[in-house]
Amino acid sequence: MSLETLQKFVDGLQDEMVTFLREFIAIPSLSGREKEAADFLLAGMNKLGFDEVWRDSTGSVAGRLGRGKTIILYDAHMDTVEAGDPAEWGFDPFKGKYENGVVYGRGASDDKGCLTCMAFAGKVIKELDLLGDFTLYVVGVVGEEIGEGLAIRNFLEETGIRPHYVVIGEASDLRLCRGHRGRALLQVRVPGREGHASVPERADNALSKAAAIVREVERLPEKFAADPFLGRGSIAATKVECKTPSLNTIPGECILYLDRRLTVGETRELCLEQVREIAAPFGAEVEIMRCEEPGYMGRPIGGEEFFPAWSLPEDHPLIQVAAETFRRVLGREPVIGRWDFSTDGTYTAGMAGIPTLGFGPGSEEHPHTLRDQISVPQLLDALKVYAYLPRMLAGGR
Repeated sequence: MSLETLQKFVDGLQDEMVTFLREFIAIPSLSGREKEAADFLLAGMNKLGFDEVWRDSTGSVAGRLGRGKTIILYDAHMDTVEAGDPAEWGFDPFKGKYENGVVYGRGASDDKGCLTCMAFAGKVIKELDLLGDFTLYVVGVVGEEIGEGLAIRNFLEETGIRPHYVVIGEASDLRLCRGHRGRALLQVRVPGREGHASVPERADNALSKAAAIVREVERLPEKFAADPFLGRGSIAATKVECKTPSLNTIPGECILYLDRRLTVGETRELCLEQVREIAAPFGAEVEIMRCEEPGYMGRPIGGEEFFPAWSLPEDHPLIQVAAETFRRVLGREPVIGRWDFSTDGTYTAGMAGIPTLGFGPGSEEHPHTLRDQISVPQLLDALKVYAYLPRMLAGGR
């Protein structure tokens, strides 16, 4: 099969793929409420020609093609964050608006565009006979927005599948991403003593102590390690909850939430120790949070919210084969870089040590915003790479 045939065939799928994506976007799929979207994806993957399609115990949907020696897993997520007020968008974010070669709406760039491309790769591989000595699994995971890494961990542990390579589909502007920082979610429980706001001297204000901890937390990055590729770690206070019965009661307890991004070499113990040193003078307790949100099938997507940083060297075979695939099917030189945000690669590469590549259509500036969108030309380019890459990884040309 010539590359011209691949390009012509994929370009001919534009209308079908755009329709699929728009219908996918039109199904709200907040984390833990993905059932209708999962049903849509499962039915769609069956129609697209996968050899086997099923869902695991947390509701992630998987499709398999082939039974070859090289095992490849494509991962993208079907859940989204809240859309917010439709009036602020200027249109209904669940209508899959399509205009001037761009699809708009909640989930377009994060992550239904990537997942649509990966699903359609199955159709392209099957119909153009691009099968080789590989087994390809395409997995649409649940709950990534509330605990990236957890659902794909469940899938791999439950099925016993051990991929040789993983490709994470997230917005990368078609860059080949070979790593990103890790992450930890920290909870700081700050004690105090309740009192009436009219006599604050009789109380011990937990909120004031939490504010002091935040000020110290903001100075922490000066101590953080830096990596030449991934950069420096970071930390941010993202939420505070006060235990108080009224607005004129000084809180007797506060819970502070911290988002910690980790660079190479920053461990779980170091992450905790740095914050505990700050919190100790205030009598506060620090712990790594756990995600225990129930999935749509009733089983919690559970696990500790700590995953280390990861990166592959640029000369790793996965990166080099992906770069060669990109050159062949798109006729230009790829950009190789990293993601600023976190993905399921936190588990596949950071914890499980599986060589992992990040690649997808869509710009990193659009996820989680009122401008959530994806370019159709990028969708088509990504599909060409997704469809041809398994053959290349299995040693075909």
